[in-house]
Amino acid sequence: MTHYTHGMVPESALDGPVHGLVDNRRAALMLGVPLNTFKVWATRAKTAKTGIPTAMPEPVASMHGNVYRAEDIEEFGRQIALHARSPRSDQRSRGAYFTPDDASTLIVQWAIRSPDDVVLEPSVGDGQFAHAVNAYADSRAWSRPHLYACELDPETAANAIDSGAVAAERLRVGDFLAATDLPMVDAVIGNPPYVRVRELPPALRRSAMRSADAALGSPMEPSGSAWMPFVAKATAQLRPGGRLAFVLPLDFTYVRYAQPLWRHLGRSFGSLTILRFRERVFKGILQNVLILLADARGGSTQQVNVLACDKLSDLPATVTGRGVPVALDDVVAGKRVFQHALLPQATRETLAALEPHSGRAGDRAKFNIGYVSGNKPFFHPDRETVRDFRLPSRSLLPTIASSRQVSRAALTTGSMDPEATLWLPDPRRLTEGERTYIAQGEHDSVDMAYKCRIRKPWYVVPGVRVPDVILTTFSDRPRLHVNDAGWMISNSVLGGYLRSGETARDFADSWYTPLTLLSIEIEVHSLGGGVMIAVPSEADGVKVLHRPDSLPPDRRALDTALAGGDTTAAYDAGAASIRRLVGDDGLAAVRDGAQTLRRWRRAKD
Repeated sequence: MTHYTHGMVPESALDGPVHGLVDNRRAALMLGVPLNTFKVWATRAKTAKTGIPTAMPEPVASMHGNVYRAEDIEEFGRQIALHARSPRSDQRSRGAYFTPDDASTLIVQWAIRSPDDVVLEPSVGDGQFAHAVNAYADSRAWSRPHLYACELDPETAANAIDSGAVAAERLRVGDFLAATDLPMVDAVIGNPPYVRVRELPPALRRSAMRSADAALGSPMEPSGSAWMPFVAKATAQLRPGGRLAFVLPLDFTYVRYAQPLWRHLGRSFGSLTILRFRERVFKGILQNVLILLADARGGSTQQVNVLACDKLSDLPATVTGRGVPVALDDVVAGKRVFQHALLPQATRETLAALEPHSGRAGDRAKFNIGYVSGNKPFFHPDRETVRDFRLPSRSLLPTIASSRQVSRAALTTGSMDPEATLWLPDPRRLTEGERTYIAQGEHDSVDMAYKCRIRKPWYVVPGVRVPDVILTTFSDRPRLHVNDAGWMISNSVLGGYLRSGETARDFADSWYTPLTLLSIEIEVHSLGGGVMIAVPSEADGVKVLHRPDSLPPDRRALDTALAGGDTTAAYDAGAASIRRLVGDDGLAAVRDGAQTLRRWRRAKD
C-alpha cells in the first residue's frame, strides 16, 4: 500500500495522470520534449528566461519534483504548437531559444529556425544530432526537416537508417569530403572526426587536402586534423544566410595550422561565436572541446565572441552578441586571446597595467627541447648496468632523463642527487666494457630504432647541450630550475639558453612571480585532464617581470616550496614584486586569474 499526504503524489503517478495530475517526466512526454528540457523551463519560469512563448503552468504539489494538472500541461502544449506555426519572431530568427538538455539539442535549436530548413550532418555516426533534429521538429509540431547526412562506414550508416535517424534516400554512404552530389543547405551541424590527416588512408588523405585547398585557397599543413577540411567544405555547402554549428577540439583556438581557417571563417560569416563550458558536456569525447556557431553565410566579421559558462544550463537564453569579443586578427596571429576571454575583467585590466613592466621570457632566454636518445633505457643505464658492463665515468654525464627527477628538487640542480645518467661514449677510443654494451644494444635491436638508425655511429647521441635553466614540460604547472651543476637535458624537459647580459639567478627571480604563473596558464596548452605540455614557442611567450621591476623572491620560501612540490607557493614567493606595481587589489586579481584558468584547465566530467 502506498501512503501519501496532501501535497504529495504516489509513485504510481509516473505511469500516467492520477486524479488528473502528472509529474515532470509525464509532462515532458505529453509535450514531446526531453525531460531535462522541461526541467530547465520549470527552473527558469520565475525569471522569465525560459525562451518559450507562454507562461509555464504553476505546479500544484511536489514529490521528488513538481506535480502539475494534466489539463494545464495540455493547454501549455497547445500554446507552444500555435507559436511554432506562426511567423518566426525576430528573437527566434537569431537563435534565441536555448533550453537544451544536452549540447546536441543546443546546437540543433540554434541552427534550425524554420520547418523548411534543409539540414546537413556530414558525419552522422550514431545519429545523435540527427535524432536531436527530429525530436526538435516534433516538439515544435513541425513536419520532419529535410535532413541529409553522410557516413563513411556502411554498417554505421545502416544503423542510422534502422534507428530512424535519417531516411535512406538522404544518407550518402562514403567520404563527405569527396562527395559531389550534396544539396546546398541552410544549416550544417555535427561533430567531425578529430583524426590527424596524415594518419588517414591515402584516398581519404587526398580528399581532405583537396577540400581544404579548394576552400582556403592554399594547401593545408599535413600536421592538421580532419575536422579542419570538414569545416571548410561544410561552409561551402551553405546557402546565403546559412549557419554552421560544430563541436570542435579546443586545439582550434591555438594550433598554427588552423589560422587560415579562422581567416576563411571571418570572410565567410557575419557572426562567429565560441561556446565553452567548464563542465564537460560531451561525455564520449575525452579531449577538451568547444562549440563553434557560425551565422549569416555570405557576410564577414572582424571578431569572435567567446561565451564561457560553468555548465550548459548556465547558458543565457540568447547568445547573439553575448560574451567577450576578441579580434580575429589576433586569433590568426596565434595570440592566446581565447584564454584571455576566460579571465575576470579585473584580471584583464591588471594585465594591461603590468604590460609596461613585463616582457616575453623568450627575449631573455631561448627555450629548446633537449636531445632525443632513441631508446631511453639503453642511453640512461641504471647503476647496476653501469657496474655490470664496467662503463667508464667519462661516458656517464648527469642528465634530466625524466621530469620526475625534479619533482621534489630545490631551485638549483647543484642541490639535486643524480638519479639518471646519459651514456655518451667517445667513438674514437671505446673501452672493452663500452664495446660489450654496444654489442648488447645491437643484439636487442636498439640500433634499429628510427632515431638510432639515421645517425652514425648509432650509439652517439647528438644535440647534447648544457642549458642555463631547465623547465619541466609535462606537469600541472611548469617548474624552472637554475642549472648550476651543468646537467644535460633529454626531450622530457626544455632548456633555456640565456641571452647576453642575463644571469640564471636573475632570470629565475623574474620567473617566480604570480604574473608568470598567470601567463603560463594563458600561453601553455594542456591535454585533456589538465596536464600542461610546454613547447618552446609557448615557453618563449610567457611573461616575466623586467629585472629593474623585480624584487628578489623569498628564496628560502621558494626552495622550501619547490622541494615540497608546492608550485603555487613557489610562484607566490615573488608576490612582493606584483604588489609593489599594482597594489593588493592588483595582486589579488592576478591570483584570481591564474586560479580561474586552472579551474578551466582541470575541469572534470
